[in-house]
Amino acid sequence: MSARLGWIDKELLQRTYAILELADLPTELPLDSTMDRDTFVKLMSVDKKVANGVLRLILQKGKLGEVVFTSDFDQQAMIDTIDEFCAECKGR
Repeated sequence: MSARLGWIDKELLQRTYAILELADLPTELPLDSTMDRDTFVKLMSVDKKVANGVLRLILQKGKLGEVVFTSDFDQQAMIDTIDEFCAECKGR
């Protein structure tokens, strides 16, 4: 989502994925996952970062390790990011 918003460049996005993979952390949904946009949004709505009904996200902005904790983000960018992520995982 940070890349979609223009907050990080493609190189940093690729570097971030590489670091997560080196740490053996998941970057894709399991093949048998039933996760979709509605499920993602529902689960996000009960996350500990929700305060007074407002979802806040931690997003990369700038250099590696620089983040923002914000509720001020483009909702459509979030939906588009979730949809793309789910579609890529189902397309494997």
